[in-house]
Amino acid sequence: MINYYISYTKPHRHYVDFQLLTKTNGVDKMYFQLASWRPGRYELGNFAQNIRNWEAKDDNGNLLNFKKITKDLWEVETRNIQKINISYSFYANTLDAGSCYLDEYQLYLNPVHCFFYILDRMQETYTLNFDIPKDYDLASSLSNENKTLVAKSYDELAESPIICSNTLQHDFYEVNNMKFHLWFQGKCNLDWSKLKKDFTLFTKSQIDHFGGFPVNEYHFLFQITPYKSYHGVEHTKNTVLLLGPGDEIMDKKYENLLGVCSHELYHTWNIKAIRPKEMLPYNYTKENYFQTGFVAEGVTTYMGDLMLYNSNVFNWNEFIKTQNENIKRHLMNYGRFNLSVAESGFDNWLDGYKIGAPDRKVSIYPDGALCMLMIDLEIINYSNGKDSLHSVMKNLYTDFALKEKGYSEEDFKNICLKYGGNRVLEIFKKHIYGTENYIPTLNSALKTVGLELIEKKNSNLSAQYFGFISVKENGKEIIKKVEPDSAADLNGIGPEDEVKNINGNPIKENLNKLLENINNDIEFTIKNKFSEKNIILNKGNYYNLLEIKKIKNPTKNQIFLQKKWLN
Repeated sequence: MINYYISYTKPHRHYVDFQLLTKTNGVDKMYFQLASWRPGRYELGNFAQNIRNWEAKDDNGNLLNFKKITKDLWEVETRNIQKINISYSFYANTLDAGSCYLDEYQLYLNPVHCFFYILDRMQETYTLNFDIPKDYDLASSLSNENKTLVAKSYDELAESPIICSNTLQHDFYEVNNMKFHLWFQGKCNLDWSKLKKDFTLFTKSQIDHFGGFPVNEYHFLFQITPYKSYHGVEHTKNTVLLLGPGDEIMDKKYENLLGVCSHELYHTWNIKAIRPKEMLPYNYTKENYFQTGFVAEGVTTYMGDLMLYNSNVFNWNEFIKTQNENIKRHLMNYGRFNLSVAESGFDNWLDGYKIGAPDRKVSIYPDGALCMLMIDLEIINYSNGKDSLHSVMKNLYTDFALKEKGYSEEDFKNICLKYGGNRVLEIFKKHIYGTENYIPTLNSALKTVGLELIEKKNSNLSAQYFGFISVKENGKEIIKKVEPDSAADLNGIGPEDEVKNINGNPIKENLNKLLENINNDIEFTIKNKFSEKNIILNKGNYYNLLEIKKIKNPTKNQIFLQKKWLN
């Protein structure tokens, strides 16, 4: 057994103190490993950079010799030592859905960041003992025995975030005699009746489609902020959701809340139970390279929204808005012509989830979701409504997850082909593994269910008129993307250039508002690292968008297939 003691003295400094006590089992050397990344985020996190004052002692308090073998692996000499005490502090000052945070109001831990495992002892039980204020509650999916948490293995511990606070709000709902807990940390006024009604509907819909749930209990852990935020991280028996501002989550941000919760719940099957063979088991010490990010996040993004519609939580307008947003994100990124969605998922391990080099790659979320929409509609059309992408995912759940087998790229492709035929194969060749234009294939697929793509002008006026996209950074208007062959591009304007003036006037307000009443020709003052120049740009029409609309007079077959798709 591995015993952990967690405490802190000055929460405003954000350091959490850890003690690990265990037997040596008679070995001459012990190896203590901290994870380098966390499941759900396919990039190196290098969590050891937050560790300070690491030391090892025997049970009499004598210091033991140790050294670091790698950036996150410690070796301790334990010859003739019966018990060992490891102590260290961890800097917890990042608040998102997959991090650690400490202040006067809460202790929030994602154990994969800050708890060690011992090499060759990953299957041992962990007990977590907390020295926290007496009025604090603990929100966690781990077994809770009088505020002592128990994990049956390191894998369970790594997947079990913890919130400790005296302001936690809690309730639950039940589906098929299973409890689904709702924990809220942060200031917000909740409509519990509405929450439980909607959550019950989409939870039941997802369970019904798979025919079962991978675990016997589930926890939604919400971190509610007073500022704008949106982030979710999936785990085996729980998820953490970061949302804000808190006074809008039951109003303006409620669609966002439902969207991210449905998405993360679907991950309980897809990526936690239905797992790529490259990540079964996880190797926490290095990159777990895989190309099926388009399945992990593409399927989940698409299905999470579809589940909200077919469970009657979303109406048509709310659902189609999610699909149009995927199309917008796809069309605004010229990386779609440079790197496929499969290769882009692989490269998350290279440059993470940040923007990175402009138009180098695509996102496995919207681009993967559009590929899955195309595959779903082609399967429905091919099978005359008998099968769908649901059939594929249930097949993976039954034949792989329930048999504790990981699936390969070929497995996923072959199952899709089994249900959808050769048109599906073309989607894999052209769009999942290739960089051909999505739009003709997408439009063709949509028409089978009585929908079509129509042109829409970009509401971002600098993008629409001149072909560049900028953001405010430290009070400066910085260009981040430029459409190839646009007015901006042809006049030598590039990423990281600063827009200083328009017609000789500094930009003091929102650029979009400033461009609402402009003339045809605009003089921009553009500054880069070494020069400043005035450039006259003529209005054009760039970064064109498309949106899904219903066909006015659909055929009987289109109506039939649309019903099969949505219901």
